Amino acid sequence: MEVKTSKGHLKVHKMKKKVLRKQVRAQHTLMRHEGIECISHATQSLVIANAGLGNGMSRQQLLRIVEEYGLVETLLMPPNKPYSFVKYGTTEEAKKAFDALNGKEVTLEDFGQNIVLYINFVEKGIIFLLSYI
Repeated sequence: MEVKTSKGHLKVHKMKKKVLRKQVRAQHTLMRHEGIECISHATQSLVIANAGLGNGMSRQQLLRIVEEYGLVETLLMPPNKPYSFVKYGTTEEAKKAFDALNGKEVTLEDFGQNIVLYINFVEKGIIFLLSYI
């Protein structure tokens, strides 16, 4: 039995591994900065790494991106942080956004710079941060 792998397939595999590695790094950053743990099961709340005010992402641009996947109940962008939090109306909407946006490259409108979004589910992230506002 012979297994054939094309260069395209290997490239996709490497990209998936890179996204996973960066996603795990984003989880550790969130735990270190805010004490918030990312979880593996779907919830209404997501943390979006590389989409923070500290990275040059504007609130308007991020809102346009995340609204494509459902009703956004809350969008929090802590000052000078490289991540943001979004809470959707349903878990299904959050899952749809997770599937579509994790590893997606976007161009920052104000800077013309490309960034890659890394998404994780969080349980208490938004509630935790609301207590500081």
